[in-house]
Order: sequence, then structure tokens, then C-alpha cells
Amino acid sequence: MKRLLGALLLVVVVFCRFGEAKELLSSCQRTLVVTGQGYFPVALRLDDRRIAVVLRGGARHVGIGGRLDMVFSEDEGKSWTRPSVVNDSPVDDRNPAFGQASNGDLVVVFLRTATYDEQGRYDATLDKPVQLLVTRSSDGGKSWSQPSELDVSDIGGGSAYGKILTMPDRSMLMNVYAETTRPAGSDPDQSEIRSNSYLYRSTDQGRTWARWATIAADRFNETGLVRLSDGTLLGALRSLRSELWLSRSRDQGRTWSEPTRLVSGSVHPADICVLDDGRPVLVTGYRLDPYGVRGVIGDLQGHFDWQQHFVLLNDALDWDCGYPSSVILNDGRILTVYYATNSKLYPDWRIHCGALVFDPAATR
Repeated sequence: MKRLLGALLLVVVVFCRFGEAKELLSSCQRTLVVTGQGYFPVALRLDDRRIAVVLRGGARHVGIGGRLDMVFSEDEGKSWTRPSVVNDSPVDDRNPAFGQASNGDLVVVFLRTATYDEQGRYDATLDKPVQLLVTRSSDGGKSWSQPSELDVSDIGGGSAYGKILTMPDRSMLMNVYAETTRPAGSDPDQSEIRSNSYLYRSTDQGRTWARWATIAADRFNETGLVRLSDGTLLGALRSLRSELWLSRSRDQGRTWSEPTRLVSGSVHPADICVLDDGRPVLVTGYRLDPYGVRGVIGDLQGHFDWQQHFVLLNDALDWDCGYPSSVILNDGRILTVYYATNSKLYPDWRIHCGALVFDPAATR
């Protein structure tokens, strides 16, 4: 009898769990952005009102053939252009950050790594070039400048992440994270990798960059940034332990609060956008079964209650998914792009970047 009751309880729990997700997902519009590629998408509303997304093509999550492409939508995400190349070198171009300067130029910062062996296998121990590069477009993404290298030698090299913020004073702010190996035996309570999240700043429309501040040290990397309506900068940080933390700055990013944990357990990385009423919307990869994307809406001060989070996507094939990025649509709904290696509902999409459109009022 106990086994029967336990089985019935399990059925009820599973039914409620997926019933709740299905009810929420049924109010979402889901479209294919691009198939056969689409890792690490970063979405941006451009000054000309188009939606642009920079994403990875040419290889899987790791691969020497990786390149960066861009797609555009002129109809609020209903349809998308074919991918056009932002940068494609003989080695791996990856990990984009994306913003638009105050003069209208599109700015993409990315990592280029040649750390692959003769058989094309990734090997971070190889002594081969790894560069952080910036490329720009002054014609709305039709053509891109020859990439120039950003000097991040003072942090031992680093990679950029997410949306690049353009501030009211026309400066630009970007997350760069760096990982360095600890000396053997220096700290037995931590892994051999330490990871620091930094803020870099440009005052010349994204041409050159310099380190502006440390967001959080020792165990943090990919950090989604947003500017709240009161001028506060809010960061959503991925930790080395696969947790999601929050930090904020009230002085234009010069100093940051001690991070506080929002949620643990392979929930990362995150992106934040701000509704017209000033409330922030955080979306994050969910690398637990059922894999996908989840979100939560905060209050005007940028505080979130994870107990109020909602499911946007739960049919990704495995943990290799997420990296969501959002923009606000003209009608107040939210468009969130993401990637997945496959979909249980849409298996013909294969590796893809998809878009979810949802009404924030439906999440209450």
C-alpha cells in the first residue's frame, strides 16, 4: 500500500510540475531563429528599432571552426534574416559580447583561441594565441572592421560576456571575466581555478577599453549587466559552483556590493532587461532536468524572489543549452533568445537558436 501511495504521489507531483510548465508555455510564442548553429546568443534592440542577435556558427560548443554571425528581425521577432558573418578566422572565434555605441556603431567583443591540437581537439594547456578582440560596424551590420586586440594582460587574459551597456554619459561598460590557475596547494578548500569578474569601460565608442572595476573576485565569471531606472547597475553572476548570484553598483560601476546568492544548482548564466514600469526581468539557463530556460521578475529595487520564478523552456535535450538574452517588444511583451543542441518537441531544429515571446503579466 505504501508503494502504491508513493507511486500515486509521484504521478501527481510530475503531473503538477509539467502541467504548470505546460500552462505557462502555452502562452508563449516560440519560433526558430536559425538551425544548425546559434550558441551563446546576445540580443539587442537597435536604434533603428530592429532586433539584432550575435551568435556562434561554424562549430559546436567547442570547435576550431567557430565563427560569429548576426541575424536581424524587422518584425518584432516573427521572422529573421539569414546569418551574416561578423568574424571568421582560421581558428575559434567565440564568446561574444554585443552593444551599440552612442554614435550608432555596433560593437562586438569576442574571444579568439588557437588552443587546438593537430587533430582539432581543444587543449587549453597548449601555448597558442588567445586574444580578446573588438570589431565594429558603422553601417548597421552590413560590414565589420578588422578586429583589434584589447589589452587584458593585467588580468592574465579574459573573455567578454553578454550585453554591453551604453551609459547616459556615452561611455560603454562590459563584463570581462578571467580564469587563472592557483599555485598547487595554495588553497585546498577551493579548486585549482580561480575566476574573477571585471568591468571594462570605453570612452571612445567602444574602440578601446580599460579595466574600470572588479565586480566580484575569486569564484565568479559570466556576468549579465543592466542599468535600472534609478541608475543602479545590477549584475547577475555565474559562480564556479554553477550558482547564480547578484551584485549591484550605485556609483556607475566603480564599486560593487558583496554578491548574494539567488539560486544554486546549475542555474546559469543570466541576462537582465528592464520593463517599461522599471521592473527587471531576469532570464537564465536551467541546466537541470528538465533542461531549458527560466525567468523571474524583480521589484523596482532589483530584488528577486526565486520562489516566484517561471518556466519558459523545458524540452532541451541536455544541459548544453540556455544562454538566454532578452529585449522588450513594442507591445510590452518580452522576446528571449536561447540555444539548445536539440528540442524534444522540435527534433528537426537540431542545434538551434530559438526565440520565446511571453507576456510578463502571464507570469503572475
